[in-house]
Amino acid sequence: MSRTVDRRFLFESLFGTLLGSSAIQVCILSVTIIFCGVTLAASSPSTSSSSGSSTARSLGSSADQICAPRGGAASCVPALPTDLDPAEVEMWQLVNQDRSAVSSADETKGRARPLQWDARLATVARTHSREMATDGFFSHQGADGSPPWVRISRVGVHWLASGENIAKFPEVREAEAAFMNEPKFQPNHRANILNPDYTHVGVGIVKGPDGMLYITQEFAQIR
Repeated sequence: MSRTVDRRFLFESLFGTLLGSSAIQVCILSVTIIFCGVTLAASSPSTSSSSGSSTARSLGSSADQICAPRGGAASCVPALPTDLDPAEVEMWQLVNQDRSAVSSADETKGRARPLQWDARLATVARTHSREMATDGFFSHQGADGSPPWVRISRVGVHWLASGENIAKFPEVREAEAAFMNEPKFQPNHRANILNPDYTHVGVGIVKGPDGMLYITQEFAQIR
């Protein structure tokens, strides 16, 4: 089968200003490759936070099971990685809360399972956030000109679909709220967060010299 469509959506928004001239910015990019007209396969070539107040919270209830590698449990909680930045853990938890929220049910149809943490995706996300903060740019294009799906392929992620959200905000919760405060059923940040096809996520958060948090969310459906 040959590749027939390669869809890339790029949307940039400016959500007002904060603290004078400090812009609050968000940006999204998602890619899905479609084979033979069927929305199937898209296969790849096979830190600091604003404060220490962000703390990791327990996900789910004691009745939940730890997610199996393919998410086999009907009700599951992704295993919590150790030695993560608390701000990154907070954002990961907020993403999963939004995926399971009743207010998102009409979009997910109950199919959006909790995203499991992937250390490789997190490495890509942190590197991109660090480059943006250090070099003073805000883009899905890396410092070397690479797009997100190339960067995650480089670290060995064999993906079927992938997406990236980036934000420049003073607080984690404000960034996630801005992502979710977007129109439903549109190719935007909200759609990346709620996409039921994604199975894994990595988050990278770096505080820039301007005091803002440079945030990258890397989503992937992993084979």
